[in-house]
Amino acid sequence: MRFLTIVLFSIFTLIFNSCSRSKNEVNVYVWSDYLSQDVIEEFEKETGIKVNLDTYDSNEALLEKLQTGVSKYDVVVPSDYMVQILIRQNLLHEIDKAKIPNLKHINPRFLNLQYDPENKFSVPFFWGTTGFAYRKDKVGKLPETWSVLFDEKYKGKILMLDDMRECFAVALKLLGHSINETDTSILLKAKEILANQKKLVKQYNSSGFDQAILSGDVWIAHGWSGQLVKIAESDSNIVYVLPKEGGTLWIDNLAIPKSADNIENAHIFINFLLKPEISARVSEFSGYATVNETAKKFINQKYLTKQRYPDEEALKNFELMQDLGTVTKLLDRFWTEIKSQ
Repeated sequence: MRFLTIVLFSIFTLIFNSCSRSKNEVNVYVWSDYLSQDVIEEFEKETGIKVNLDTYDSNEALLEKLQTGVSKYDVVVPSDYMVQILIRQNLLHEIDKAKIPNLKHINPRFLNLQYDPENKFSVPFFWGTTGFAYRKDKVGKLPETWSVLFDEKYKGKILMLDDMRECFAVALKLLGHSINETDTSILLKAKEILANQKKLVKQYNSSGFDQAILSGDVWIAHGWSGQLVKIAESDSNIVYVLPKEGGTLWIDNLAIPKSADNIENAHIFINFLLKPEISARVSEFSGYATVNETAKKFINQKYLTKQRYPDEEALKNFELMQDLGTVTKLLDRFWTEIKSQ
């Protein structure tokens, strides 16, 4: 009887401790260089909920983690097309909008888009573009086209994102096609372009591309607008370019995985990030444009530039990525072959 009592007490203790941990934390998986420590600390102080933060540098890395089901994240930040994929694979928990009153601050242009028509599973957070930056002291005249990333004279001084979809988007735009092209013959041509480029590329890097060009290790860097615009604002030698052929327009979203343990805390965290003052601070820190219209009142005017917030004319050839379905497997194979050659 005494033994049974001890066993039952131990089981109760484990369950209690597990529940206690679950109630007092939120596990967040987010892009690198996205959230500042002071914002995390403010959330913890305000709510008493501890934030456990992990970072990733590609949507595919996020997908792989959620597919394995090993890591228990409560909040993730997938881009538009990845939201489509996660919904299709039943990997996202439906958002309870009643628990996120700060949704009212989001600009309606970013709501109810094709990747999540009713925003049942995702909440828009930031948006931006994919372009490239170059060093004026090394490259000289302003390049306006993706072709500079394929120029032999910059061999060993070029950085590309370590991102299959983004690299194929560049090649497809050079060919005059959509970044969402699915025609196999055209994708083969894009593959050939990227394979020929590989000997020119010093590194494929999705987490330190901004620092690589800032240090001068590379002269031209393919990358996302936030980090590249941010360093361009701090170093007059660096310029961020939206190529004339167009490219990727993206929206990053807050979402809750199906496997989340702390769903209530996830909603609290998402609502906190949508507070206008907080969204403004995260936008200034990350360099990315906020979808939170009210937040703009709290953003320093020097950050409300056309580089961070390009107009419709600048974006006329830019597109949101879409889930390519079974074609993704073909791109995966092509990408593996390019990287391994």
